[in-house]
Amino acid sequence: MEKLPTLCKPLDMLTDGGLPTGTITQVFGEKALGKSILCFQAACATVAEGRSAIVLDTEQSYMSYLVEYRLPGMRKRFGKEFAVKEVKLQKTTRSSKKKGVSRSELVSALSGTLNGLGVVYSDSHISSVADILCPEFEVNVEEADEPSVLVVQMPEITDLLKLHGVDADKAVSKGGRVELQLKSTPVYMSALYRLVEETKAKLLVYDSLSAPLKSTFPSTQDLPARSSSLAMLLSHAQRLCIEFGISVLTTSHVSIDPINAWDRRPYGGIVLGHDAKFSFELTKSDATRNSKGSPVPVNPEDQPAAASDGRAVWVQRHPAMADYSQYGFSMLDKEGFH
Repeated sequence: MEKLPTLCKPLDMLTDGGLPTGTITQVFGEKALGKSILCFQAACATVAEGRSAIVLDTEQSYMSYLVEYRLPGMRKRFGKEFAVKEVKLQKTTRSSKKKGVSRSELVSALSGTLNGLGVVYSDSHISSVADILCPEFEVNVEEADEPSVLVVQMPEITDLLKLHGVDADKAVSKGGRVELQLKSTPVYMSALYRLVEETKAKLLVYDSLSAPLKSTFPSTQDLPARSSSLAMLLSHAQRLCIEFGISVLTTSHVSIDPINAWDRRPYGGIVLGHDAKFSFELTKSDATRNSKGSPVPVNPEDQPAAASDGRAVWVQRHPAMADYSQYGFSMLDKEGFH
């Protein structure tokens, strides 16, 4: 099994050399602990080794601020001037021509036809028709002489599913439950498949899996649609792992039992628990946990790394280790995790 080093020392030690290929690794934790920084660092480390990395940015944070603030430090850390590029996915419709018709071309053609007929319409009408007729994504990857970090902004769950070959619509039942309705049988030769194939990427990052699910399926009664969406995404990702020999890294928010605060689990429940063969919890380093997962204070005098800019990486799931049996400390600075 090939490993992709992240240069986050405790994570690389707990995985015996880095993120394992052919499977899914999860990092979860509370907000503002640096999960996205860790993902970006893993992507940069992969590029520094001569392979491209794909980041599916569901929280739209990379191009808005993360890259600007963190890229200089990563370039200094790895000693290379690698590029970070945003990948644009154009929605297209099926066509008898070799190349499909883009969504923007379809909107222009529809608008022109309706204007010529004197039909009164709104932008929402055109958008609805265009979405129905443009079910696929066309991947346009800019040719690069060197491996790069490729960022795809994908905040909407239905778009994320389409990227994975799942054409589905959201619907609200009479009882207020958000449901997911498949429009066709999911396909494996998806836009994401083509993206991985064309870029020869070695790392695929989901940052995060939680965000689009929480914003689309907010209620407990939405659990069936939430679980099925997550299952289809992870199933597709796992097949890509096996076929292309890539590593998949996901981040997830944490779910905390309001009665038993020590009971902390990754958002995604059993579905994510089955698919992520390696799972790690990221916490502040001023409190660690015992074998049952309960918090145990750390004395900074005994453990110098237990500082405000320190983090603890805990084994939450590992094929060869008991839950919460091992952990390591890492320091976070302008050059990432150490």
